[in-house]
Order: sequence, then structure tokens, then C-alpha cells
Amino acid sequence: MSWIREAEERLHPANVINVMSVNPSAMKAVSNLNGAITFGSSSLSRTQEEAIAAVVSVQNECRY
Repeated sequence: MSWIREAEERLHPANVINVMSVNPSAMKAVSNLNGAITFGSSSLSRTQEEAIAAVVSVQNECRY
């Protein structure tokens, strides 16, 4: 199962998290903005939105 291999290979947080960690209030603001943009602004359920986000991330080869 590939997600297990990925989890085992990832020993450190993604670079974007490392960069944002120096400013916790900015990190929280970006997280809140991302959530507001990604979820809740359509008639889709949260489960459907999460599924679409997962498919898009895989297609974009996003690692986080």
C-alpha cells in the first residue's frame, strides 16, 4: 500500500510547514484561508469535497 511507504519515507514535515512554523499566527491564517476556499462553499458534502481534493492532489503529484 503506497500510502504506508510514503508515511514511512516522510520523516520530517513538508518544507511549507517548516517555513510557516516560524510565524504561528501566519500559519493559522493560511490554514484557515485554505479551509475556507477549499471546503464549504459548494453544495457538495465535506466527504465529496475531500474526495475531489484527494484526486486533484494525486493528479498534481502533491506530496502534502
